[in-house]
Amino acid sequence: MKRRPMCLALAATVVVGQLAACADINDTAMLALSTKVTAYAIVDGQLVQGDMVLYPNHTGTLTLSSDMPSSWWSHITLDANPFATPAPAPVPAPAPQPPAARALLSSCYGRMHHTATNMGSIDLRCNDGANSSVQVALIGETRGYGYGQTAKGLSSLTFGMSPTEARAHLTVPTGKQLQERTDTTGLELK
Repeated sequence: MKRRPMCLALAATVVVGQLAACADINDTAMLALSTKVTAYAIVDGQLVQGDMVLYPNHTGTLTLSSDMPSSWWSHITLDANPFATPAPAPVPAPAPQPPAARALLSSCYGRMHHTATNMGSIDLRCNDGANSSVQVALIGETRGYGYGQTAKGLSSLTFGMSPTEARAHLTVPTGKQLQERTDTTGLELK
């Protein structure tokens, strides 16, 4: 009688192990067959750029970030001895802040899914709280552009395009220019 429950437990363990292995094989195959392309977006007047990974099941993941200005790290100095105790620095008076300072957009993430043969939707979420449902027109297997709206403004996005092609589809804020970088590949909002 004790043998039967042990056999059932062993059989259940084998079935669960096989299902887990099947899921791992599926995830590995999806990753191996995925395509990574360059992506650019302007969200609430701020430029972010990065990559979009497109999967064979007509979904994708988007990871974008902005280039932080040098003023963000110019105050950091490296000591020759990282274990040395630094001398206490004088505490500066807090700088006055504008009354309605808006958060700096530094990263956005999104998930894409196809809604039709040549259409898709990206759920875009940014670190400053901006959210947008970007409706995308697919102009190839790995290329597309789209537009959406946040609570504070517009969002536009491209993926799989060169910087020159992307400039034609991105919505540039009034009074600014979108230019190709000369030192590296990518775009710059001036």
